[in-house]
Amino acid sequence: MNIKHPYRHRLWWRKRLPWLLINIGFANKGKDCKSVGAKHRWYKIDDNASGCYYCKVIEEGQKWKIKKN
Repeated sequence: MNIKHPYRHRLWWRKRLPWLLINIGFANKGKDCKSVGAKHRWYKIDDNASGCYYCKVIEEGQKWKIKKN
């Protein structure tokens, strides 16, 4: 079963809109992927923190390095 991420449209817009529009509130990130039953997709903020592409969650550790099985 292939369930699409509920915040996928926001990520699509965030990749295409100018930063000015994103910064004033268009295509804001979701609050938390887990609250809508979805998985985070991590990126590197720095060597000690990971952020989710889809939502505002930031967690300690290099979660972006963890490979999926």
